[in-house]
Order: sequence, then structure tokens, then C-alpha cells
Amino acid sequence: METTLNKFQHTIEELTEMLETFNTKQFNTIPFPNSWTAGQVGDHLLKSYGSWKIFKGATVFADRPYNENCKALNELFLDFKTKLSAEPSDFIYPSDGYIGKEDLILNIRAICDDIINFSCRHDLRMLCLDFEFPTLGYMTRFEWLHFYVVHTQRHINQLAKILNILNGIDE
Repeated sequence: METTLNKFQHTIEELTEMLETFNTKQFNTIPFPNSWTAGQVGDHLLKSYGSWKIFKGATVFADRPYNENCKALNELFLDFKTKLSAEPSDFIYPSDGYIGKEDLILNIRAICDDIINFSCRHDLRMLCLDFEFPTLGYMTRFEWLHFYVVHTQRHINQLAKILNILNGIDE
């Protein structure tokens, strides 16, 4: 379990370093039609991390392996050829308009520090009952933490592509 927590910490460091590489203009520039800006990608991730509050909600011991959904999460989020999309009605849909880079990065670090601190002190094998993950159902804290890792890795890949486009580097 410590390995996934370490992966989460490393992935968040990688994310914030990637976000830092965008200059202020690039951060809020749409790189191509129907794309999010780097700021919107970060805002989407910040909103997705907000779901961690279910860690503190109603939980029970899972009657299945605590990591059962990790393979499915890998297959869904680490297949970079498959396009995934959020709907504007989703609570994780990014804000329109200007997004401040420094504030966004500070907020990402703060919420992720909360996730890490809680996860170090609580049993990650507990099933979270306050929210069902689409298609997978209720997940354990461990699986949610794994989701944050693979979801963030997917968007780090997206941010690298956005940066290359904005810097005029062909893919």
C-alpha cells in the first residue's frame, strides 16, 4: 500500500512540475479546437481530487480484494489512444476563463497533502460508500488513490502534448 501512496506523491510532483513549465500565456491558451487549456486540465484534476472527501464518509471492509479494480483503472486511463471526455455537467468539468497558475498549483498541493496525510493514518482497504465510480461501483480508498495516480498520469501525458503544440514541436 505504501507503494501506491509513494506513486501518488511522485505523480503529483510530476504534475506540478509539468504545470510549472507553462508560461503564463501558454497556461490559458487553447492549443487546438475542442481542447482544454493547460489550466483547465489542472482545474479538472483539482476538482477530481476533491472527491477524496469520501475517504472520510461511510465505509465498510470490502468483501473482495482491496485492489480488485486497479487493473480496470489502468486499462481505462493508461490507454492513451482512447479518448475520454467529461461532460460540461460533470462536477469535475473545468472552469471557463482565466485560471491562475500559482493558485492552482498551491491548491493541488494542499488537497494532495490532505489525501496523503489521511492515507498514512487510515486503512486504505475500506470500501467508500458515499459515491460509486462509474461502471465500477464502490471502490476502496486504495482503489481511489490508484485512480488519482492513473488519472493524473493520463493528464500529464495530455499536458506534454499541449506544451509541444504550443511550443511548435510536431508530434
